[in-house]
Amino acid sequence: MKEQNYQVYGYRWVVLGIYGLCTGVIQLMWTTFFSITTDAWKYYGFTDATKGESAISLLSIIFMAGMIIVSIPSLAAFERFGFKKAVGFGVVLTGICALLRGLFGDSYTLVLVMTVGFAIAQPFLLNSPGLVAGKWFPERERATANSVGLLCSYFGMCVGLLLTPVLLESGMTIKSMLLTYGAVGVVSAILFLIFVKEKPPTPPCPEELAGRSDFKEGIKFALKKKNFILALLMFFCVFGVFNTFFTMIEPILRNLTNEGVDATQVGIIGVIILGIGIIGSLIISLISDKDKQHKRLPYMIVVNIIGCVGFALFLAMKGFGGLAIAAAIYGFFIVGGAPLTLTFAAESCYPTSEGTSEGLLMFMGNVAGVIFLGAASLFGTNHRMLMVAMIAVTVFYIVLMFFAKEIKLEKAKQEEKIAQ
Repeated sequence: MKEQNYQVYGYRWVVLGIYGLCTGVIQLMWTTFFSITTDAWKYYGFTDATKGESAISLLSIIFMAGMIIVSIPSLAAFERFGFKKAVGFGVVLTGICALLRGLFGDSYTLVLVMTVGFAIAQPFLLNSPGLVAGKWFPERERATANSVGLLCSYFGMCVGLLLTPVLLESGMTIKSMLLTYGAVGVVSAILFLIFVKEKPPTPPCPEELAGRSDFKEGIKFALKKKNFILALLMFFCVFGVFNTFFTMIEPILRNLTNEGVDATQVGIIGVIILGIGIIGSLIISLISDKDKQHKRLPYMIVVNIIGCVGFALFLAMKGFGGLAIAAAIYGFFIVGGAPLTLTFAAESCYPTSEGTSEGLLMFMGNVAGVIFLGAASLFGTNHRMLMVAMIAVTVFYIVLMFFAKEIKLEKAKQEEKIAQ
């Protein structure tokens, strides 16, 4: 009898590692100016703080606009051209734009143009962790493979927040710093082109274990569910606040502390939020999963109330130590609690696939980022009132949870089987 032709290859970790590097690099390109906003707008010749901050924020808005506009075409490209070609396009475009951004890094206009290139490339990278997992990993390892992509994205953000001010303080100009990042982008693209393969010689598991639900039908079903609509609104609020706060973290924290922190300390605060957020996501998700009734809402409500208190503490803290405490609370409970909202959303619209539900949530979150950052410019340099507004949105996000109902996923699965 012919042996089943399934095999798991050790080379899968090489593919995942290089893919993770590339996702980290695109996030590095996004967060480059977050912790040096003031230095950046002065370097590019802006003399007014409001206009300067808006100009640097525009670079972040373009990234989010790219996720909104190019996400659907990127999914179509995955289907038509496959993993290596579609993701490779994004990786190569990132490397080219990173290098050109460095070579012409003293011109804001050309940096803006290169940012459009990054925005086009980003969806091809950030929307494809499921492709890597599905083609190279057995079912039991796919959650791990997907989580590596998320962790690499966080790591890339941490590097951008912390390394950028460190390089400037070491004597680099903004142009030379951008050129350094350009070299990183080119190296990652070369590694991808040389070492990443479309798929292993034989699949890692039977075909039926890699099945995907219909994308269009999944969207239609999800949008009929009240809980999922509420989850979309929740993610709109929390992701919009997150993107706005991180994009403007340097001027916000400097203004709130009356210049009590420098750019490097701001970068450390950002790293604390993300690092503690990763730890929080693991602990909070584990506690929720261990609940015998698999409840989500009570945990979502509690962790986000505590996290909102931590976010509000930014208004009261004047020194680095106090900001670090606020960052740890906000990071652990709100950033760390975000995966719980993703899980709640996925369970609320079963049998819609997790990829479809997460894609809709990320789409909504990026729409929020563009809207919120545009609205932030209305506050000018009054960053305290901007923080008050973002805290109010966070409170509204928590209020929405009280209108949702607890999900019984097992019951939903049974009903689906009966319907079939």
